Amino acid sequence: MSSLSLPSLPVELLYEIQSFALSSSLPLTSRHLYAVFKSAPLSIHASYLIGRYINSETASFRSGLISVVLRYPLCTQDVLEAIFRSPECPPQRFRTPTELPRRLFRALAPKKSQLRKRKREEGDEGWSPDDEPLPFLHYLYDHPRIPHLYANSFDGYALTKAVHAGFLPLVRFLLEHDASPACKDGLAVMVAIRRKDLGLVRMLVERDDRQLQKKARTASVAPEGTQGVAGQTASVPNGNESEAKQEGFKSSKRRRLEDRVRVNQAMLRTAVKCDAREIVEYLVKEKGCVPDMKTVLMINSHE
Repeated sequence: MSSLSLPSLPVELLYEIQSFALSSSLPLTSRHLYAVFKSAPLSIHASYLIGRYINSETASFRSGLISVVLRYPLCTQDVLEAIFRSPECPPQRFRTPTELPRRLFRALAPKKSQLRKRKREEGDEGWSPDDEPLPFLHYLYDHPRIPHLYANSFDGYALTKAVHAGFLPLVRFLLEHDASPACKDGLAVMVAIRRKDLGLVRMLVERDDRQLQKKARTASVAPEGTQGVAGQTASVPNGNESEAKQEGFKSSKRRRLEDRVRVNQAMLRTAVKCDAREIVEYLVKEKGCVPDMKTVLMINSHE
């Protein structure tokens, strides 16, 4: 009688063994076991990730469930939904922000395109809103059961990788969700400067006032009797509602927004080294960055 081996066991028993072992190495011991666990039902994947969270040292007040399970490549949108459906799912701590895992952005790299020589403003360098991880991020940010995601996790890693790849739709998305280019001494801006991409540098430095205009437009059309931010009833003198709307919109449009990050001499020096003359002109003339003596000498040597 031949002895039983682990791969010869029924898959249901293998699932049961893994639910107790919670081993990341078990599926890698053979091709058969890898295939078994890879094709396991979503409920099995969800149970495994919940078990890893509960038994890990990071299951503390500092790390929430979603922050931990998102670190695993096994965690997809469908698996997350299975986690929320599971009776084993622990309660969420909505006061603890959710980390954006580095694995979602690690593989981002510039796309090889024949259109690389085009001006940057003419397109998004082959990237579209349908490219991952953007659809998954939309899902995460819009889900009511996922605590607020912290866009600056790991010193702004997500934004820096998006800038490095030239993934403009992702850059816009992260900036709209409070990603800060000031992280790690403005590393994202430095990367954009090395790409010689003035449009991208401007996008990172300057705030977009479209969101402010949208809020102003919404406030201006508030129905009579509703309360504004100051708790006062919205009213229009002499019934001239259309003129009041236009004035409110114009005043918000004229409002100058504070930059996301303050440009500095190191950024200017990097632009000079890269011979990114448009960016040098932008930093000096528009942003008022004063070069130090070393940078001045470098500028003179390039002329």
